Amino acid sequence: MTLEEKAIELLLRSPRLEAGTILDLLDVGDREFREMARRNRTIAKLLEARRAGELKPPTSEPIQCPVCSEWFVPYGSSRFCSDTCRTAGRFREEGRGRHRRRGCGDGEMAEGGHAKGDEVRAPARQKE
Repeated sequence: MTLEEKAIELLLRSPRLEAGTILDLLDVGDREFREMARRNRTIAKLLEARRAGELKPPTSEPIQCPVCSEWFVPYGSSRFCSDTCRTAGRFREEGRGRHRRRGCGDGEMAEGGHAKGDEVRAPARQKE
């Protein structure tokens, strides 16, 4: 399965996007698209569901912001209603000791608190 096929599968799941728009976005021709639909059963099923009108847009339930207690409809996986509340939430987590330290590669921190692989300058040598 090619990257284009995966992208088409994902975009076809949205009932808000028309198939023509998807093909234009990905610069895929009609012939290529028909061949993909023949090869890829998932694309064919999504096209049938679109024709039958069975695709429903995802719904979002309002949630309460943990910082300001305002209700909002989240976009994606957002937990906070605004950037300001997100920043305040991070400060709260740091105060509670929940702040994560980023490691490098294997998730470990090197001695001295820097991530492994970071450029660390050696202390200047003193003249004798």
